Amino acid sequence: MSVPDGDLGSISGLHEAHQRALASKLEISSLRALVDADQRAIYGALANLRPRPSLARIAQWQADAANELTDTEVDRSDWHTAASFAVVFAQRQIGAGWEYRLEAERTEVEPAAESQHWPEWNCEPLSAWMLGQVDQAADQANGGPGPDVQDEAQEAEPAATAASPRPERAELRFESATIIDAEREQALIRAGALIAAPADDLWAPVRLRLTVSGGRSGQQLRAGVWFRRPAGPGWSPHDPVIVSPEGQAEFDLSPVPSGSHDIRLLAWATDPGATLAAITLPTLTVHHAKEATGT
Repeated sequence: MSVPDGDLGSISGLHEAHQRALASKLEISSLRALVDADQRAIYGALANLRPRPSLARIAQWQADAANELTDTEVDRSDWHTAASFAVVFAQRQIGAGWEYRLEAERTEVEPAAESQHWPEWNCEPLSAWMLGQVDQAADQANGGPGPDVQDEAQEAEPAATAASPRPERAELRFESATIIDAEREQALIRAGALIAAPADDLWAPVRLRLTVSGGRSGQQLRAGVWFRRPAGPGWSPHDPVIVSPEGQAEFDLSPVPSGSHDIRLLAWATDPGATLAAITLPTLTVHHAKEATGT
């Protein structure tokens, strides 16, 4: 039998102390109010109770409450949070210029997740990581609480019976990079090592060919080129490209204007199972043919 507005006492494990705290701090006194409430707000309201209910336990209360309401009482079209993040565009002054990085942390898990960092203000690897976290949250929702959200009973188990640790993330690296202009090919990275000597001046058209190693079988990788400025955010002449199964990618740098450029290479996986690879190339100087003719 459905309970139109409901008694919270019908929810298993939601005791009188919990109900009093929810009523006084969040005005939650019905099943509908429990279902509609923000999970982290409930978690905060119960901070003084011992043992404090975990996010997984709160999620189960809300699921039980939803089950007791009829389909007409619960609006299935409501938006619900799959995952939430705090993103910071950070900067610091280095000499006369600025260094930039992105910082992100998933906020709806408990205990707090480790924050992630990426060089520059390039949102492509940030977006890929966040989408991977959303997929992970969906997997956990379908299969029960994941390793980031544990119930009290799980936390009390001895370490020997704890869930197996997650596999280590793949370590991506740039195996090689070659710059090709109208006259020659010049190696910039060889066998994973950056070649210290700067490349000769380049004459358009210019291409950059690179190889990424370290990804797992079937793991999709992306690569991007990021041109750094002495002051202000960097820029890229192209959207990131998909790295081939052989680990290769290529960029046409012909649109790059004449002058000297500091270029940073980035490579990452579209799932959260690999580290971000990043390396700054020696300064490259590009010329266009019209400079030689004066036209």
